[in-house]
Amino acid sequence: MPRTKEQNMIIRAEKRQLIMDSALHLFAENGFESTSIDNIAQHAGISKGLLYSYFECKDDLLYQILVSGMQTVTDNFHPEMTMEEFLTSIEKTFDHIAKNRTFFKLYTIISVQPKVSQNLVKMVGEKNFHSQSISFFKKHFGEKAIEEIILYATITKGYSIVATFSDQQNVFPVDLLKNTIMNFLRERYKSDIRV
Repeated sequence: MPRTKEQNMIIRAEKRQLIMDSALHLFAENGFESTSIDNIAQHAGISKGLLYSYFECKDDLLYQILVSGMQTVTDNFHPEMTMEEFLTSIEKTFDHIAKNRTFFKLYTIISVQPKVSQNLVKMVGEKNFHSQSISFFKKHFGEKAIEEIILYATITKGYSIVATFSDQQNVFPVDLLKNTIMNFLRERYKSDIRV
């Protein structure tokens, strides 16, 4: 019996995800520049031609991985949110980072590779995210917005690096780090939080 249109769509989505998962693993372990389309196809157990039926090129594959991986972070943040919602979005972001260590390892690695990072902002639409961030911080902090943006960026990037690259969770427990940061932020912004 031939497959239905829905079955074909499910199979196609699963195959696309398999390719993205294989590429994510290889990009994070070996680097973007060092990973070839052949490596990805072999890791996924498919032909190179089939891979090209899903993605135009290696850059397109990286773009799709980045957009997919950053979606949760950008979805949690909007310029009109309250301070309570902002703190909740940070906590959700931390949870997302802890659950998706391979993605954030890749994100961190490529963000410091000049050749790749030049297109990173364009690729994942961070410009829009940054403008939303600026609007939020200006609304809540006025003239001190830049200082708070720097603090926010430092905290989230620092947490991401520790959570992603800390293989010794017993030595540096990520949950303790998350709770410490969240307590610091709640104390810092307590006058802006409705009780």
